[in-house]
Amino acid sequence: MVSAVQRNRIKKVFAEVENDGKMVDVILFVNSTEPHMDLGFFYVTGLTEGVFEDSVAVVWKNGEGTLVTSILEEETAKKSGFKLHIMESREEWKDRLKEAAGPAEVIGVNAEEITLSKYQRIKETFPNAEIVDISPYLKRARMVKDEEEIERTKRACDLASRAAELIVESIKEGVREYEIAAELTYLMQKHGASGNSFSPIAAFGPNSAEPHYLAGDREAKKGDTILLDFGCVFKRYTSDITRTFFLGKATAEQKKVYETVLHAQELGIDAIAEGVNGAEVDRKVREYIDSTEYKGRFIHSTGHSIGLSVHDGGVLNHKIDLPLRAGMIFTVEPGIYLPGNFGVRIEDDVLVTPRGHEVLTTAPKDLLEL
Repeated sequence: MVSAVQRNRIKKVFAEVENDGKMVDVILFVNSTEPHMDLGFFYVTGLTEGVFEDSVAVVWKNGEGTLVTSILEEETAKKSGFKLHIMESREEWKDRLKEAAGPAEVIGVNAEEITLSKYQRIKETFPNAEIVDISPYLKRARMVKDEEEIERTKRACDLASRAAELIVESIKEGVREYEIAAELTYLMQKHGASGNSFSPIAAFGPNSAEPHYLAGDREAKKGDTILLDFGCVFKRYTSDITRTFFLGKATAEQKKVYETVLHAQELGIDAIAEGVNGAEVDRKVREYIDSTEYKGRFIHSTGHSIGLSVHDGGVLNHKIDLPLRAGMIFTVEPGIYLPGNFGVRIEDDVLVTPRGHEVLTTAPKDLLEL
C-alpha cells in the first residue's frame, strides 16, 4: 500500500499542475541508465535503495502509484508499496508500461530528466496521447520538504558538519588537495553517508579563487587559504557545506576578506524567513559586499535549494522572484574571490521555518589558523 507520505507527495505534484490551469491524466517518472535517472521517481516512490534502471513510476491524482521495474529490483520495489508490473526482459518495457498506465489522453513527464530515447518510446507506446512537461511543477512541489525529507537532510547535514570539524586534523604542509578530498569522503561515509552529494572541492592557495575548482595535486603550503566545499547523501537526501581555513598565520587581507564574507553570510541567514523573497536575501548579501573594497568580487548567487539533488530547483538571486515558504532548505554561501591570490567562501544549509529559520550545518565558523 502506498504510504500517506508518498500519497501526499503525488497529490502535491498534481496540485501544482492544476494550480497552473493544466490537467494530466497520469504522470510517468522514467529512468534510463545511470546516471540518467529521474529523481522524481525516488521522490514519489520513497525508495532509498536499489538502482531501478529502465524503471517507471506511474502515478495518479488520487495518490495511487504503480511501478514498472525489472525482476532484478522486484524485492526492493516491494518496499515502495506501489503495485508492481515486473519485466523479465527489457523487451517487455512497452507492454508492461501500457498495462500499468492504462488508457490516457494526457500524460505528464519530467522533461528535464528524461532521455530522448525514453521520450520516443513513450510516444510509441501511447501514440494517441498528448505528452506534456510537468518539470516546473515537480520542482515547486519538491522545494517544500515534508517532515521525512527534512529529517533526512538534517542527518546529511550532521554528517557533513562532523567531517568539517574532523578534517582540520589532516590539513598540514605537504598534503595534496586530492588527499583532503578523499579524506572528506571517507569521514562522511565512515559515519553513515552513502556517498558524496557532488565531487568535493579542495582548493589550496590561488586555487581557492576558482569557485568551481575541484581537487588537484597542489601541495598545501604555509600561508595558503584552504577552501573545502563538500556534502554527502543520506537516504538520497543531500547536504552542502563550505569552510575556509588558513594554513599558518593569516595575513591582514585574508582576515579582512574572511570577516567580510562571514558578516555577509550572517546577514543572509538572518534575512531568511517565511514570506521573505529570496531575491531580497541575495540583495542584502550582495549590497553589503559591494559596499566594501571587494565590490564585484562576489560572482555567484547567494544560495540554492537542496534536497534529492544538491541543486534542487530554487535559487537565492536578486534577479529571481522566489517567495520563501516553510519547509524549503537553502544554502547561504557568499564568497569573495581574488584571482591569482585566494578566495573565501562560507556556506551553510538553512531550513525555512514558520518562525524564521534553522541552520542545519553546525561546524564552527570562527577564523581558524592551522
